[in-house]
Amino acid sequence: MGFEPGTLFFASGVSAFALAITMLGVWLQNRLDRFMIGWMLGMVMLGMGALLYASFPLENKPVTALSFSLEIIGFVAVYVAARLFTGRPVSLGKCVMAGGAAIGAVVIPILAGPNGIGVMLINLIAAVCLFLCAFEYWRAFEESPFAILGITGLYALAGLTFVACGLVLLIDGQWVLLKHPDGVAEQINAIAAIAGITGIGALSLALNQMRAARRHRIEAQTDMLTGLMNRRALFSNFTANRLAPGDAVVVFDLDRFKSINDRYGHGAGDKTLKEFAKQLRMYARPGDVAARLGGEEFVLVMRQVTVAQATDAAERIRREFASTPLKFGDTAVTVTVSAGIAFAGSEIDSFDDVMHRADMALYRAKNNGRDRVLTELQVVA
Repeated sequence: MGFEPGTLFFASGVSAFALAITMLGVWLQNRLDRFMIGWMLGMVMLGMGALLYASFPLENKPVTALSFSLEIIGFVAVYVAARLFTGRPVSLGKCVMAGGAAIGAVVIPILAGPNGIGVMLINLIAAVCLFLCAFEYWRAFEESPFAILGITGLYALAGLTFVACGLVLLIDGQWVLLKHPDGVAEQINAIAAIAGITGIGALSLALNQMRAARRHRIEAQTDMLTGLMNRRALFSNFTANRLAPGDAVVVFDLDRFKSINDRYGHGAGDKTLKEFAKQLRMYARPGDVAARLGGEEFVLVMRQVTVAQATDAAERIRREFASTPLKFGDTAVTVTVSAGIAFAGSEIDSFDDVMHRADMALYRAKNNGRDRVLTELQVVA
């Protein structure tokens, strides 16, 4: 094919280092994606291994053993990065043990004499790690089909080239090698390594940016204290997705909340808000929307409920919250909540209109003693 594998492996090592530096810069700007750390470590190890392998003759047993050891560490690190990307648990102890066993299996024949066996094994180990990486990324296909398909394909293709390199040596019975293998399989493998590093690196950076953008979008829609939807997101959601007849809006307001902040401090107030948000989330059904409007005011939007069902749900939340005293230091404090409920009666009812009617019902609940639930349909003297 006209390409010298040693030169190509040297180029792949340089590419791995360059990519690691690029990823380090990106990771420093956004440190939440831990998979990039594994990828950076993997690229550094693979780059060092490739440079040593390409720079010294195969007869230099210690350097060859070191280069293969670094590459095994690199492949294991890349696999750990793939697990971190998909969010699956990683046992670092098992990875270290597996990596150590793989290094031993490769280094022993390299140092003992039949170095061809060591080269076959490093190709097999690399292929297994790359296939496992492809499988891990495939699990996340729904996150970004185009990018994941590209990464999976590149990992699998690179794995196949390592399999081809090992099979050629096995079929030819090359148990002892006097120089680096330089056949067609090795040339294709070196080219695939450069293409894989470049392509997987570019797609990984794109995935990282997509995740960051998605995270920022979620953060913009989330109340940071409680984790519920915030006011802006709530109104934006129901401007685009109008209420339907049979939907209910329940507005909750914690009773005498200011006194909690004044007496026990803002930390106690924050704890109270988070505890109520927890109750709200617990009783929300699939499809319901829970949000914090601001301050001590919350909203639960219930889809397709009867008056009795909406009232019963609000009452359960009220009773449960009041029956669970909150601990502020050595003091147990009972906090109550009032609620107002309004219903969408027709397609022309806007979310603002229903919210206003729920607010009016809440106002009546507050004026009639607090710690109660009233609907817009109830008349209280």
